[in-house]
Amino acid sequence: MSTSPIYYFENGLRKVKPYYFTYKTHVKSRWIGKTVYEVFTTELGQEHDITKKEITNQIIYILSNQGMKGGPIAIKGWENLVERKIQSQDLIYNSKHIHEPSVAQGLELVKKSSKCTSQDLTDLSIIFENDEMLVIDKPAGIPTHPKGNYRYNSITELVKHDLNLENVWPCHRLDKVTSGILILGTTKQGSKIYSTIINNERDRISKQYVARVMGEFPKDEFVMNCPIFLVNTSGGYIMPSNSRNVPKNSTTIFRRLNYNKELNQSIVLCKPITGRMHQIRIHLRNTGHPIVNDYEYNPQGDATRSHIQRLRNQIELQMYENIYLDFPSFKEHQPHNVAHDETEVDVVRLSRVETDEMQKKIHQLVKLRSEMVKDMKEQYNKICDECNRPLFDSDINIDDGGIWLHAFRYEYSAIESVNSFCFETSFPSWCNI
Repeated sequence: MSTSPIYYFENGLRKVKPYYFTYKTHVKSRWIGKTVYEVFTTELGQEHDITKKEITNQIIYILSNQGMKGGPIAIKGWENLVERKIQSQDLIYNSKHIHEPSVAQGLELVKKSSKCTSQDLTDLSIIFENDEMLVIDKPAGIPTHPKGNYRYNSITELVKHDLNLENVWPCHRLDKVTSGILILGTTKQGSKIYSTIINNERDRISKQYVARVMGEFPKDEFVMNCPIFLVNTSGGYIMPSNSRNVPKNSTTIFRRLNYNKELNQSIVLCKPITGRMHQIRIHLRNTGHPIVNDYEYNPQGDATRSHIQRLRNQIELQMYENIYLDFPSFKEHQPHNVAHDETEVDVVRLSRVETDEMQKKIHQLVKLRSEMVKDMKEQYNKICDECNRPLFDSDINIDDGGIWLHAFRYEYSAIESVNSFCFETSFPSWCNI
């Protein structure tokens, strides 16, 4: 980090005073052949005039020939970059005056009964700690590590700040909107040990989540095995980037725990066998039982953002229906574990996403997203005196705080039981229906 963070609390939110930071971004494969101006304005959504000014003033520039003979070479200035195509060995530099979004303060999640020695130093709930590991009950609405607009308002940076640690490493992923068990390495060696266990001994790892979903969920336990993908609303491309070769083995086991007839909502136990991006959320949506307050996969209301997400879901569900024509088993509730099917499918071809009809919908999606961003900037038209960028009301949480999905149990059954571990939290209050 470029500077030490200055945190303050206001309106129940944790905020960070603006600061300068230099991003060093490795080139993504889809950027190759585009100009840096194109990437910043189309993929990253930055204003055209601001992007041109920052390239001209050498705030945005490229170091080329990384790791190659004669490199690295700095390429700066509008004249040198306006037509120059990005190459695979480029590193993009971008210095910014950062205005981080606010996050929930998280005080309500502290377990006062915690016996961990570090608990008195932080508002985050500590479940377990030793010389190499820290396990917390992550609040929903705070990203695990620096990403996008979030840096200091992330779990790893909060832990470093509160516990006065030089470094902290997340040993696995947990989405910003999801709460629950998060294992952190507090030494490089500890991080390597636990990350290796989690990545290489998946058959011995058991993860359990609880979710609150729409409708009367099926009573009997079943397996959902279906490839995971989504459509990016900014650029209209499919994620993950290897959409021509998406693994079949995206597998989740579901079992209903409770159903409230009056609310027409269910509490569901979710056991992901694999760990794809948004896997549980997408599988639940595809079964017709999305998480109640999941603004991405169950958008509600009349806000423009909700219209955009509804259109994205319509597009993705149509893509899935097209895939089901060739692989009907992807739609079925399966009674057996098929997570070890290592074959892949071509989502682009099977989903018919390149047809004129689908492309028309995707272009409409990207246009709506672009118009929404423009409207937001006009609505909150304050300008930072220092960096001349538009400012949004930091009390307005554009991404919402969190969803009703909680990782309550994480277990490792080692060959030698002395090395096993099991961490567990209580269920959140929203499970009480």
